[in-house]
Amino acid sequence: MRLIFQSLPWVAPAVPEPIAQLYRRRGVLLNVKKRDVLKSGGEHPKCFFLLRGLCAYEIPNLVRGSASTLSLIVPGRSMCDISAAVDERVNVRTRAWQDSVVLAMPPGTLEEEAARSPEFGRALMHDITAKEESHIEGMAANFSLEPEMRLRVLFKVLLAVYGLPIRQEGTVLPLLLNNSQLGSIVNLTRVSVSRILAGWQRAGLIEKSGRTIIARAPLFEPVYDWLDGPGRSVCTKLENYRPSELRPMAD
Repeated sequence: MRLIFQSLPWVAPAVPEPIAQLYRRRGVLLNVKKRDVLKSGGEHPKCFFLLRGLCAYEIPNLVRGSASTLSLIVPGRSMCDISAAVDERVNVRTRAWQDSVVLAMPPGTLEEEAARSPEFGRALMHDITAKEESHIEGMAANFSLEPEMRLRVLFKVLLAVYGLPIRQEGTVLPLLLNNSQLGSIVNLTRVSVSRILAGWQRAGLIEKSGRTIIARAPLFEPVYDWLDGPGRSVCTKLENYRPSELRPMAD
């Protein structure tokens, strides 16, 4: 499920509570309709916090004519704060995949709070780092995993993010995504996703009715995760590590 970092691919972790509290205190409530674009290309320095619904970071591709999905944004996550903090234009748009409710925060609020409180600044640094690690994990998965494994990992990530158990008899996936949306996340075509799901259904790994998917535990048995499950790595923390004490190896 994770190849490099501790963050999950495609879905960033929830923001630390001090950041969520700031959005609740300073944010303005907005209702966003499905398919509405909250921000595109970093054209303004606002940032948002998702209360309800579903949004996504998309990478537009004018040559291909369709967008790829960089990551999903589920409730409890902030949006557009990285480009707002550095005031940079980026080739990413933030779009609602469902009718959503967000808190929009005025420009500069995060930076003001970070300047006032070192503890808040550390929380903000950890949050931004975790988001970027999640983006890298998603790209690594799409680059290195076989098509079926990408979809297995995505389903397991969705269950983990929403705190749903993996049951032998099956668990309903928490988001009703169509095959085109699933494909845009894991870099597959709609036809490829349909073919994979049909094969899993024949094998008894999933049940499917419309967009509702029930995933059974055997589906996830081959999933690799360096922190948990098959292929787990045993990692140690270096004690009293001092780079200056390292010596070059002899020839």
